[in-house]
Formats: sequence, C-alpha cells, structure tokens
Amino acid sequence: MIEALPCKLFLQICRTLPLNTLFIAIVCAVLCFGHSLSAAPERNEALRLPALKWEERSDWVNVKTDITPAALGDGVTDDTNSLQKALDGVKDGSTLYLPPGRYRITRMLSLQGPLIGVLLVGHGRDTQLIWDGEIGGKMFTDDGVAYSRFVGMVFNGQNKAAVGFWHYSTRRFETEVRHQHLAFLNFTDAGVLADPKDKFALAETTFENCLFDNCRRGVAFLQFNDYDFTFDGCEFRRNDIAIECTHGNFYVRNCHFENSRTVDIHAYPEHGSSVRRCTSVGSNQFIRFAQPVGTMTIQDCHVDSWKSTDGAITLSGAPVILFDCVFTNPPAGSAAVNIGNGQRLIVSNNVLKGAPSIFQANHKGRLYPVPHGKRKGSIQSARQSFFRSSARIPTKVFDAKRDFGAKGDGKTDDTAALQKTIDEARKIGKGALAYLPSGSYVISKTLHLTGRDYFVGGSGFHTRLIWKGNEGGTMLEVRNPQQVTLEHIAIGNHDSGLMNNGIDIHQTGSPQPSRMTYDGVFVYGMYQLQPFRQGLHFTNLDGDDVVVMPHVQGNLRFTDCAAATILANCTYEGSILVEGKNKSRGGLLGFQTRLATLVTHGLYLKDSQSIVMSDFYVEQANNGFVFEGAPGDSPGRATIQGAKVHFTVDKADPTMGTALSIANYAGQIFFGHNQFYNEPKQLRIRQRGENAVDLFLLANSFYDVQPDVQKQDSAKLFYIANSTFGMKSSTYGAEDVSAEQALPHLTHALDDLRRLGELDLRINHQ
Repeated sequence: MIEALPCKLFLQICRTLPLNTLFIAIVCAVLCFGHSLSAAPERNEALRLPALKWEERSDWVNVKTDITPAALGDGVTDDTNSLQKALDGVKDGSTLYLPPGRYRITRMLSLQGPLIGVLLVGHGRDTQLIWDGEIGGKMFTDDGVAYSRFVGMVFNGQNKAAVGFWHYSTRRFETEVRHQHLAFLNFTDAGVLADPKDKFALAETTFENCLFDNCRRGVAFLQFNDYDFTFDGCEFRRNDIAIECTHGNFYVRNCHFENSRTVDIHAYPEHGSSVRRCTSVGSNQFIRFAQPVGTMTIQDCHVDSWKSTDGAITLSGAPVILFDCVFTNPPAGSAAVNIGNGQRLIVSNNVLKGAPSIFQANHKGRLYPVPHGKRKGSIQSARQSFFRSSARIPTKVFDAKRDFGAKGDGKTDDTAALQKTIDEARKIGKGALAYLPSGSYVISKTLHLTGRDYFVGGSGFHTRLIWKGNEGGTMLEVRNPQQVTLEHIAIGNHDSGLMNNGIDIHQTGSPQPSRMTYDGVFVYGMYQLQPFRQGLHFTNLDGDDVVVMPHVQGNLRFTDCAAATILANCTYEGSILVEGKNKSRGGLLGFQTRLATLVTHGLYLKDSQSIVMSDFYVEQANNGFVFEGAPGDSPGRATIQGAKVHFTVDKADPTMGTALSIANYAGQIFFGHNQFYNEPKQLRIRQRGENAVDLFLLANSFYDVQPDVQKQDSAKLFYIANSTFGMKSSTYGAEDVSAEQALPHLTHALDDLRRLGELDLRINHQ
C-alpha cells in the first residue's frame, strides 16, 4: 500500500524524474494533494492567546523574584507552594504577576477574600498553569473577590482536573470580575464554575477574548444572582456544553462555537438574555432555551452543520425575538428552529439553506413576522471567528511614584507629579503609559489629558484620585484625544471618600477627529441615588468624535453629543442622563451590557434624544425610565432591550415604582424584550404632553405584574408578543393589541439593533 508522504518530499522526488515520466509525476501530485487534504488541521486549531509582553511595573509582585521560595515555571518543579504563598500575600489593590513559564500545580490554589481591586496577570499564551494533581481536582479558586481582573494565563487540566477556575464565594458578593485573555483547556467538568452552593453569587462578570477547548462545560453558572454574565470575543471548541446557565442570565456576543457535543448554549435564564452575532459549526445544537419568565433575543447568528434533528435552536417559554439568523447544511429532515407550545416569537429576515422551512411544520407557537428593514445582519459566515491572538497593550511605562515623586498616601498633594507623568507619556506617544501604582492620590487642580497614542491608568479600583481643590471643580479634563486610553482607575468614586468636586471626568468636543477609550474607570454614582452629581460627562461631541467604553462604573451624562459615535460595551451602576438642544443628531449613542441598581431612575432621556440599548438590567430602583421633550422637538427614537425591570418602593410614596414616565417626548419608544419583575404589582406607565409619541411594548414578560397605563391622546400604545406569568389581568392577558398594524414599525427598532451590531464589530472586532 502506498501511503501519502509530505508534499515537500514528493516534490523533491518528482524533480529527479525524467520529464516524460508523466504517469509517475501524476501519481506524485495526487498523493501530495491527497496528503494536503487529509493532514490539514481543523480550522482555528492554531488559535492561541495573545503574547502579552508587559513591562513590569513597580507595584507588581513577581512570583519568580519577590517570593521565597520562588516559583520557577520550568514545567518540572512543583510550584504550588510558591504560588500559594504569593496568593496568601494578596491584599486589596495588589497585583500578582506571573512571568512567562510553565507552572506545575499539584493541588488547588486559593485566593481568599474578601478582596477588592485585585489583579492577577500573566503573559498570555506564555504563562501556563499545568495541572499535575489528583484526578478530579480543582485548579484555582477565589472566595469573595470584587472589582478585580484575571488576565493572560492558560489553565490546562490535562484531562485530569475537573475544574479550572472555581468561583466559590463565602466571604462577599462577587461583582465586576473580568476574565481577559484566558484559556481553559482539558477539564473534565468545567473550565469556569460559579458554584451553585455559594453563599454569595458572582454577577456582572465578563469573559473577554477567552478560549475554552475540550471541557465538559466551558462556563457553568447555576444559581440565582449569577446575573449579567457577558461573553465577548470568546472561542468555544470541542466542549460538551459551551455555556450553561441555570437561573442566572447572560449576554453572549461575537463568539464562535465549534463541535459542541451536546449544545453550544444551554439557557434556563431567570431574567432576559441575548445571543448576538455568534457563529457555530458542527455542534449538536446551537441553543436550547426553556424558561417561562426570562425573555431572549437571538440576533444575526450563523449556524452550520448542526447534528440534532430537533433543530439548531429549540425554544420553549417566554417571548423571543429572532432576526437576521442564517442556518446552513441541516441534518436530513430537520427544521432550524423547534418551537414549543404557545411560544411567542417575533421574526425577521431569517434564512435556512438546505431545507424547506426554518420552523418545524407542526409547531403550535405564534409567529409575528416583521418586514425586512433598511439594514441587514453583519455576520458573513458561520466560520467567522472573533478571537484575537494579538492585543494592544502599553509599551514604555512612566511611573508616577518612581519617576516623578508622587506619594499616593492620601495626604500629599500629587497634582504636579501626576500631570508631569501624563505629559511625559503624551510626549513619547507610541503606546506609552502614564502609570499610577496602587494608592490614593490627592489633587487640588484639574488634570489635563490631550494628545495622541498613549495610556493613562493605574492598577485598578485601588488607584484613586481624591479631590482637595475648590468646590465644584473638575478632576480630569479630556480634550482632543487621539487614540488615548484611560484605564483601571477610580476618579471621584464614592469608596474613595466624599468629595466636593462638580465633575469627575469631563470630555469636550475636539477641533479634529478624536477617539477616546475608557476601560476600567470608576466614577461617582454607585448606590448613591444622586443621578446628576459628579460622574463622567461628555459635552459638545460632534460627528468626528468617537468614544468607546469597554468598562465604566458610575453616573454618565451626555450633553449635545447626538452627532458623535459613542459605544458603551459594559457600564454599571449610577444613572444615565442624555440631553441637548443641538439639532445635529446623525451619530449613535449605543449601550450593550448595562446595569443600574439603587437608582432614582436608570435613564433620563431628555429633549427627545435618541438611544439604542441592547441589554439593560434595572433592579432595586425607585423608578425606571424618563423620556422628556418640549414643543418643537425633532422626533427621537429610543430602542431599549433588557433583562429585568424591578423596583424596591415605599408603597406610601406614589412617585415611586413608575416604570416608564413619558413627558412630552416626541417620536417612538420601543421597549422589549425585557422582564417586568414582580414589584410593584401595578406596573405604572405614565404619559402626558402634546407631542406625538408611539410606545411599543414587545416580547416582554410580565412576571406577576400587570400594566397600569395612563396616557393622553397624543400617545399610541402597542402590545406585541408579550406574555404574562403569575398575576392575570382582565384588561391585559396574553392577547395582542393592534399587532398587525404595529409590526411594520418594528423594522426601525431592529435596524437600530443592527446598527449597534455593525458599530460593535467595526470598533471592537476589526
């Protein structure tokens, strides 16, 4: 039997043959070509984390040089004791640094809280933790960590360890924990497990550019309060279940799945969730969704060659919006979407290639078809991947303490030292970093940030700016930034102490095109019930200004910025205020993951401004949303999808517990999918004013509540594909009002979400 040999070898043989020996030459070519097909690796087989070549910083604790005994990372020595000693020394605001190496681990490592503002950082693909302990062991656990980051490491279970990263919190509620550039390989249970027996839960966590390969479950979060999990730019390959959600809720966007043996996404969410711009090839199924109260949107996903004859997607429960999805190469006799009894489903622009019908023939659900809009989906192929093997990180580091004498002791005035640090990074540019080590930095005058291509930032939540200047001052002013990033720093945040400044950060319009990024920035607003105090302000941004917010916490205020391009990937807490009389409104103000708890209102949308929000979670609030306008306003449009609307109210106070307050807003308001949660029972919606406004409530779950609407003739109200659970109402049940009349108008809302998706891909994934 002739076996295929490597192409190069056969080409060498062929060169030695006489030119007229055609038959042998053909045989060589065929064998060579056959080998190239059979031996080609699977697509993405070479995917690796970025190599994060950090310049080590002054406050980083290096496990190879600062710990005794030192970790070696040689792949042979047992580094467990050294790494555990390093973890035992972590305090609030600490950074633990794992240089390149292969760290052999023989028992579980543990990071014990309660801790805030911690960073564990490695070199990406060059920092590997290798399990060599007992079969079924857990590799790493944290207990009570918040506002912290885990960056740049490979966890390899060697098909022996059960769990890679075990979130098991008995010491405090874990929130705003970021997992970035991590790989989880070969775990027999889960790459990441949020334990269902936690005393406290894990919420508002993100997985950014993470890889999950050959695990029984990639990420599993299984209890109530495991909420607002965001997955962005991740890759899932050869897992049984890639993402398993039971009782929590999630937002999965720009992720690729391959060859999941059971299902890519197992979804039993307690509140609203979404899957947007995802791709899947060769998995058994793409999504299994079954939940009577938690709503769902599935947007612009491409699924190819799934195996289950039950369909790529099975739906059973609360309302779903499904649009711009493409299904190719189905198994014989399979529809793409299997709909359960009574399922309400808004659909638009979905395509199945290779079978006659997207939906199974005998379904007993109710479909609401929406005409195609002006825009379309952005995903080009089911094989499109979003995972990146490179990352932009700072280059040369200028250290405020080491190089410019800042103290960071909470007493000394560090204004001059911090400004010198910023100015030096600005002069150098080329990705330089003005770095503020962990500490509390007193400033008495406004710091100024301008220039091109550099970073300003700290270690995280425990790098803090404290204002000791004149009352009403601005702590940091941003003007004309050109590819500048402010990162991992708290400016005016309440945990730093009460301050009398007026604005924490203020960015104003620029004379030339600008781009500014805020990543890991904490300003005033969380739990304060003061929506108009301090925070991050934007004023007079125009059509050439771009703002990106990968991660921001606190109050946000936008004044006359409707011409700008503003994308908020993940923003948490405080309130949003949008206002302005400027008639130039050709930009986009877009929010993806958004959370507001303990607020007066989650959103104030004034002057009939426009906004697009895809995943907004509101909980324990006094009220929900304010929409205001004035005579003569140009019509605006608010498209708001979300997870939950819930109030904690004083029943004796009639001003509390209003979900939507509309006062002379002109235009359209599209609200849903969302879940209106069970307090108060009478869900107040109030409208007044002469401006014409259309309110669309679509694909919502009224969970033990019923709408209580008061409006004037200037408003039209449409219910489309909503459902009830628990409380029933004689005036509103599961029936729809004027649905056929309203459906063509929904193209505007879907086009808004398409535009938001286009922007997300263009800014974050190109």
